[in-house]
Parts: sequence; C-alpha cells; structure tokens
Amino acid sequence: MKKNRFAGRCVRFFLGVVVFSTAVFSCKENSEDLIKPKTITDVLIENEQFSILWEIVTYAKMGDALRTDNLTFFAPDNDAFAKANISSSSKYTDQATAEAFIKNHIIAKEIIDYDNLKAGVKKSKNNKDLSITKIDSVVAINKSDIVKKNVNADNGIIHVIDSLVVN
Repeated sequence: MKKNRFAGRCVRFFLGVVVFSTAVFSCKENSEDLIKPKTITDVLIENEQFSILWEIVTYAKMGDALRTDNLTFFAPDNDAFAKANISSSSKYTDQATAEAFIKNHIIAKEIIDYDNLKAGVKKSKNNKDLSITKIDSVVAINKSDIVKKNVNADNGIIHVIDSLVVN
C-alpha cells in the first residue's frame, strides 16, 4: 500500500516537472513574433495614396534613405501629383532630378510634429529653403497646405501635403 502511494507521488511530481518545464521553455520570446515598427518607406509602400510618390522614390533609389532616423517628410499624395498633371515618374528624366525632388520634401535630423511647426524657414535635405507659413490653423510648406498631419513612423513623421514643393 505504501509502495503505491510512493509511486503515485513520484508520477505526480514528474508530471508537474514536465508541465512546468514545458511552460517555462515555450514562453521564450522569438524575434520573429515581434511586430516591427513601420518606417517612412513602409508607410509609403503600404498606402495606395502614395503610389506615384513611391514610384519616384524607387526611381531615385531613395527607399533606404527614407529608413534613416529623425526625418520630417512632407509627402505629396496622388491628388497633389494630379494637380501638377503628373501621373508617373516619367516626368523625371534622370535619377538625380528625382532624388533632388524627394530631398526637397525632407527635413533631416529633426522630427517636427504639426503643433511644433513654427512659421519661418527650414532647410530641406537638399539644402533648399522650405518656407513654413501658419495662417490660423493651417500650416503650409512653400504654399503647399498640410492636409493630413502627424502620420507617425518609426524613424520620423509624415505630413501629407496637397501640392508639390517646388524650389
């Protein structure tokens, strides 16, 4: 009788150890299970409203440049390109022109949310002046109104503008 109790306790003990071990070892965090934050590049790729802009970014080979840290990007959507009668990247005959166009829409090394955009002049990544004006609650960059503000990305912020920044 005592032998049966001892065997029963041993079985329960080992069963408990197995269950505990399984629980401990199966709860390891796997880096593949983590959700990766979206970069500016990812946001452009995933949103159809930026298809023309993404085509130009790809043509200019600037996808990796938009993955760097601390960027404020003034992104024209497809409607902004339609206003300028541009339907594809074919307007840009060479890569350097397309790259300059993209750089004109970026403030590097600074993340500026909508509420902190102050009237004045900022330098673009292409070292061109970006004139920021604020009238009532509307902020404009070189006369391009911000129509959607503070689209957050892992490496910066995107403000959608209604026309192209021309310098």
